[in-house]
Amino acid sequence: MDLLLSLSRRLAPVALTVGVLLSGAAHADLFSPGELAKQHQNLSGMSNCTQCHPAGGQLSPDKCLDCHTELKPEMQSGRGYHGHLNADQKAKCETCHHEHQGVTFALVNWGKGGKKSFEHARTGWPLEGGHAPVECEKCHEPRFQSAAIKALLQKQPGRESYLGTPTACAGCHFDEHRGQLGNECQSCHVVKAWKPAPSFDHATLEFPLEGKHKKVACEKCHPTQNGTEAKGTFPAPKHETFAKYNGLDFKKCTDCHKDPHDNKFGQRCTSCHTVDGWLIIRNAAQERSFHDKTRFPLKGEHLDAPCKSCHGPLPGMPVKFKGLPFDTCATCHADAHEGQLGAAKCETCHTVDGFSPPRFELAQHQKTNFPLDGAHQLVGCRGCHPASQAVLAKVPPALKLKLSRQRRPLLVSAALFDVGKKPEACESCHVDVHQGQFEKKACSACHDVQAFQTVKFDHQKDSRFHLDGGHAKVACAKCHGPDAKGVVRYKPLSLQCNACHADVHAGQFSAAGTLAACEKCHTVESFKPAVAFEHKPPFTTFELDGAHQKVSCEKCHPKVKTKGVEVVRYRPLPRECEGCHSDFHHGAFEGFSP
Repeated sequence: MDLLLSLSRRLAPVALTVGVLLSGAAHADLFSPGELAKQHQNLSGMSNCTQCHPAGGQLSPDKCLDCHTELKPEMQSGRGYHGHLNADQKAKCETCHHEHQGVTFALVNWGKGGKKSFEHARTGWPLEGGHAPVECEKCHEPRFQSAAIKALLQKQPGRESYLGTPTACAGCHFDEHRGQLGNECQSCHVVKAWKPAPSFDHATLEFPLEGKHKKVACEKCHPTQNGTEAKGTFPAPKHETFAKYNGLDFKKCTDCHKDPHDNKFGQRCTSCHTVDGWLIIRNAAQERSFHDKTRFPLKGEHLDAPCKSCHGPLPGMPVKFKGLPFDTCATCHADAHEGQLGAAKCETCHTVDGFSPPRFELAQHQKTNFPLDGAHQLVGCRGCHPASQAVLAKVPPALKLKLSRQRRPLLVSAALFDVGKKPEACESCHVDVHQGQFEKKACSACHDVQAFQTVKFDHQKDSRFHLDGGHAKVACAKCHGPDAKGVVRYKPLSLQCNACHADVHAGQFSAAGTLAACEKCHTVESFKPAVAFEHKPPFTTFELDGAHQKVSCEKCHPKVKTKGVEVVRYRPLPRECEGCHSDFHHGAFEGFSP
């Protein structure tokens, strides 16, 4: 008992001290486990503890994610560093991010070796090949980050984030091919180095390299061109020039090689020459001359066709020389247009010298349901007949298998001919640049097929607003400018003067917030002079009499500044004599009433 009493006496001053400290809010932080880092300084103070620590509990990861919302999608979808953490690690943010260690303490724990020794594979995207020696800042560049992370950092200046960095090649690297080959860089390149491109195989292309072509340097067929990108492009290109891959002609030998025979023997060089060497001469026609004695003489591309392609043996097809049908192209060749052209004969557009280019010319197009007139004659075929994947998708798998077994190419045109549109309706092919402003009016009411810019619109007859006087000289764009969506606005437009013209009178003639009719004083011929105005009723109740008639306007209507603009003052103005004139009687008649 004596011991307890002694202890209570000793602890009494301590209890008193604690009570005093608790009574002062200014000293409450003495019980904090330590100062917060500068990033969390806005959460300092005991009143903010529950922002991170639930009442009576430890630190909550849910509380962390309430602020760090950018991490939620990463963790939920298993992306990035936080998405690859195990369940225990996700539940304890404080394992890596220590708090209450002081204002200057770093909240991100990179490990013993620091940032440079961080195992990037833990993010799900290991740094391999050429990526391994790159400095962190090169890839985690703010300009590479996603729009969501950029918006976050804009709201919180000074903050750093390694989120939102793309993993696709095109997300960080400039396309050195300038859009020619798509965005699947990995189909040719590897991360070890940009050159060579080990995954690229020319044999998979439409022009496989055979014979002497194998030894030809790439630049012989793929010339370099200068890039047209603007200075300051980000990411910056490594090379100012690039090799041309698309749009090369290679269907005929003469597309690349000069014809030393000056077309004396035609354009089918393969009739005599092979890719194995220019001096290795053959005579395909002579080699197959025996076929001329049959009912199907070989001409054009048929001269180079392997015998077994038509006669076998092939899988499921024994050797057969007699009784083979050949009356139409479709007997041997699949319909390259997948039924779009109906019963049209192939020879109408194609010859035995090659499937492409077709020989369908303008004169033939004029016989179709849509003759080409005016500017339509200059439009490339692809402009109206684009390549469509839907056409290619119609090719039966059985046909693909059959041609593959016969080692014959699948010649299918992706051009869309059955467009399913009314050719006579402009909107079937052209986008409505007016965005529905003239939906009840045919395009031909203003435009013709010669040129879109050639307009036959008459403002005096075809609109409610006739262009008279000064309006006749105004450029169209002055009244018809682009709206918020970038569409040139023609209707609806207000016909009131104040819809286009600023109020040079700064509201002096406004009534109840509405501008008085300008035409009471002005005409469309010219703003000055105000020919319709007279200094008497109904224009004004201050009629000019006597000597007032000789006074210049500026004497009574001076220029003043209002709302930062200099305007002529018209109202309100004094009507009493002393409002404008000095009392030269010096008040002698003050109060005098005649």
